[in-house]
Amino acid sequence: MSVNVGIVGCGGIANRHMGSLSRMPEAKMVAFCDIDYGRAKASADRYGGRAYGDYRDMLARERLDAIFVCVPPFARGFEVEFVERGINLFVEKPVALNLEVASRIEKAIAKAGVINSVGYMWRYYDTTDRAREAIEGNGPMGFLEGHYVDPFWFPSGHWWLRKERGGGQVVEQATHVFDLTRYFAGDVERVYTEMDRRIVTWVPEMNVEDIAITTLRFRNGAMGVIVNTCASKRTLSYTELRIFSKDVVVEHGCHRGYVKLYTDLEVREFRPSVDPYMEEAKVFLNAVMKGDQSGIRSSFKDAVKTLQVTLAANEAALEKKVITLT
Repeated sequence: MSVNVGIVGCGGIANRHMGSLSRMPEAKMVAFCDIDYGRAKASADRYGGRAYGDYRDMLARERLDAIFVCVPPFARGFEVEFVERGINLFVEKPVALNLEVASRIEKAIAKAGVINSVGYMWRYYDTTDRAREAIEGNGPMGFLEGHYVDPFWFPSGHWWLRKERGGGQVVEQATHVFDLTRYFAGDVERVYTEMDRRIVTWVPEMNVEDIAITTLRFRNGAMGVIVNTCASKRTLSYTELRIFSKDVVVEHGCHRGYVKLYTDLEVREFRPSVDPYMEEAKVFLNAVMKGDQSGIRSSFKDAVKTLQVTLAANEAALEKKVITLT
């Protein structure tokens, strides 16, 4: 069985997914859409299929089993039209720019019953499994410490520079660390954040904060702190998460995928043996072919909870108060 796949948004992250799908015999990329028709055409020329400049044309003319949505956060919401046609949905993070749009898509998914997945790829490392096993067997969990440290690389005019289009670094980039803390520690109860723009002062069009510190209180009682910046140097760029539990400290390398387990007697290190982008695509397509959602590690519904936490961080910084999540 092959799965007819459409791609909406043919930019950077889409190219990563297309590369994965091209190595999967069960995936048949049949349509590519981008408001920059040239990018859609380039993808179609490379992988086969047809190019479109408007998703409505693609929806009307193609028989799709699944859609990969890789457009910026401000452009979300149209997914409902695909879901209502019974087309299974893979969407890149964050799932929306606000909870109103996210809720509308979530309700459409629940009504249609389509397979759905969100691109929180770190959940798919085999080392992430090893980390969860260690945490579950050596609790209780006390404290989580995460970092998303990135250099500034955005060109003039890029949508990311405007918070009303990308949501800011917490919502659009550090969301991966926030999501991984939720994967290990569960739902968040309270959020408080301080954020500011202090370093990237040479880009007048930018209104995104370049530093932030967020404290979290989880419903299981654990506490956490996440530090992020988009203004580091290329010589110091990293993501990581440490989880402190009763009998083990777990260090997850996030983008790098390694996991270290620290106990009183030893330090054990594990390296990933899988490409997490390939894994999330394989799991999604397998779920589509079987009609079984159970193998998906990041459903749309769960990803909305991560969005809720990151939006609460933005709100806490703006209002200068602790935000309690319901």
